[in-house]
Amino acid sequence: MQRIDRRAIIQIGIPRALLMDHAGLALASLIRRRYPVSRYRDVVVCCGSGYNGGDGLSAARHLLRWGYRPRVVLVGSPKALRAEPALYEGILHRLHVPMVALTSPAHVARLRGHLRAASLVVDALLGIGLRGPLRPLQTLAIAEINAAGKPVVSADVPSGLDGDSGLPHGAAVRASATVTFGMPKRGLLARRARPYVGRLLVDEITLPPTLLTPS
Repeated sequence: MQRIDRRAIIQIGIPRALLMDHAGLALASLIRRRYPVSRYRDVVVCCGSGYNGGDGLSAARHLLRWGYRPRVVLVGSPKALRAEPALYEGILHRLHVPMVALTSPAHVARLRGHLRAASLVVDALLGIGLRGPLRPLQTLAIAEINAAGKPVVSADVPSGLDGDSGLPHGAAVRASATVTFGMPKRGLLARRARPYVGRLLVDEITLPPTLLTPS
């Protein structure tokens, strides 16, 4: 999928920001279908500073326009956001979506408070680019999400889960549902990954079928 993304962006010329917005729309659309706004209005969107976090930021915009009350918790510094996630962070700022940044383990209580008040959690902390062990702040955030007892929808892969092996990198989010983009990652189909993945849905996020069909 990483190669497919690069081909779509570099060879075909599809803007990464556009693919990110379609990923966010896929996340928000699943929530709209399975978690109606009448019961799950208050949504906490937990984002990392990478592209997976950008998917979550985009989802927050779509949830807002459908009547949900999203709150964004950014695990990391806003200054660390890459170009496309920073674009969506700016949009949410101008739409007055509440946002807090966790840059230290001492800030985890802020996440706990938001999770306590939420009806639903969007997990967009970490994607398939994760390599090596989790950072302490990421581990703490995952533990708080799992302990909250709220439904969780993960973006692409549950944060902390290896997309190839289906094994956690020490810890991983236990999602109620996972919306994976393009094609299902091998690790998501492993039996050992089931407690983390929950219900698995695949969305092509408008990637050209020629890229998704084996040659």
